[in-house]
Amino acid sequence: MTESIHEKKSDEVDRTRSARSVVQGTVDAHETNQLVVHQAIEAIGMGRYQWQLLCSCGFGFVVDQMILISITIVMPNAAKEFGPKYQTLLSASLYAGLFVGAVFCGLFADLLGRKLVWQFSIFGVSIVTMLAASSPNWAAVNVWTAFCGFLGGGNLAIDLTVLAENLPRKWDFLLTGAAFTWGLGNAITGLIAWPLVVYRCCPNGSTPATCSRSANMGWRYLDIILGGICLFMSIGRTFVLGMHESPKWLVSQGRIEDAVTSLNLISAKNKAEHRADVSHFCEASELPPKPSWFQEVLSVRELFQGWKKLRLMGCLILLWAFVGICYPLYNVFLPYYLQAHGANLGDGSNNQTYRDLAVSSVVGIFGPLLSAYLVSIKKLQHQWTLFITSCICAVFAGLFTQVRTEAQNIAFSSMVNFWLNALYAVIYAYTPASLETKHRGVGCGMLMACGRLVSISSPFIATFGDVTSGVPLWISCAMYVGMGLLGLALPRLD
Repeated sequence: MTESIHEKKSDEVDRTRSARSVVQGTVDAHETNQLVVHQAIEAIGMGRYQWQLLCSCGFGFVVDQMILISITIVMPNAAKEFGPKYQTLLSASLYAGLFVGAVFCGLFADLLGRKLVWQFSIFGVSIVTMLAASSPNWAAVNVWTAFCGFLGGGNLAIDLTVLAENLPRKWDFLLTGAAFTWGLGNAITGLIAWPLVVYRCCPNGSTPATCSRSANMGWRYLDIILGGICLFMSIGRTFVLGMHESPKWLVSQGRIEDAVTSLNLISAKNKAEHRADVSHFCEASELPPKPSWFQEVLSVRELFQGWKKLRLMGCLILLWAFVGICYPLYNVFLPYYLQAHGANLGDGSNNQTYRDLAVSSVVGIFGPLLSAYLVSIKKLQHQWTLFITSCICAVFAGLFTQVRTEAQNIAFSSMVNFWLNALYAVIYAYTPASLETKHRGVGCGMLMACGRLVSISSPFIATFGDVTSGVPLWISCAMYVGMGLLGLALPRLD
């Protein structure tokens, strides 16, 4: 046993010497220190800290879906009470907030640190969501919705960034599998909303003249309950599960001693034998001077320097743009298209609506788990997994347009949800893993912002376009195939 420990320590010393020797000409000091941190995380291995981090970051996925699903539930029910002219434009307020939030969250994560943004994001969403329940008019609903989007806009970006920087290389597939909590977010929101909408909201067809506040409290109760759940998760992941500042981010800021402390705390929690030391890193005198905030913002240009980076960012921007427009556009047009072409999807009651939502959400939970398995296969990895899931998703989305019965509606909505979650999980996981630590936060935020920006167009199309046209549906299907082809063009992760 003693001999084994000595061998491990000897290997760690050799790796450290090898990493430090890199600075002798080919790689700068920052990259060398990043390599030392990477080797330390590999030496510490997968343990209690990473599993707790995976659980707490899963809360972020749940919250993201809660925000998106709750708006689709609040919108029609609050509209009965307030009678807005264009109720579907509430989604535009949400996407505008998500766009701004994604940009600033990513930027702050790179400038101020991962931990602060990580702790505040869900907490902010919880407070704003509960305050939204007090809205006295439609304008207030829009304002609170925009604030909720702003605070939650970069939530996934920071969660995925934190995970990517703390997982050992062979466990990277968990980045993809973590997205299974999307389905949980959908299911939780739908199941809570089900009795509230059925028994505590005005019936369909109500107007402000027939729908009083006291008779329409269901959507307000939903906001309060979801806000409370978010607050519970925020407290849990801050004070129970916990997180240490990312060692990779600390090193990128030249804070070597803090990075060593963080690594050793992670190692202690995992009960690993590895111990980091300042002597393993390049000295501060070898590091370039720390740039100003303005210089750091301008350095985002480095994401596009060189053909390989330009190719990567070009593919990712297109992927996120497709993500932003494809699913919202498809969901907006599909119900109207089916009704216009003679589909009999049931009685359209709230009971049926939320039953179908619960079923498809539960099925969707398993999509990311399949993607996690496929990504772990060396011959497939992210590129071919993305291609396979996107093409199958396009097939089911296309077949969905031929649905004519209630049973077919449930079956195909479940399969589209399954493959769509599988597809999106790959994109969400690949993005932070492919970006450099220095710009990972702002890079993820910027790419998600591209998707949010494009999403703003969908409620306007739904409001002012011909919703019985089948053209947008087939364009969405073509975009799914386009995502798969873009996936094949992505660089393989080392």
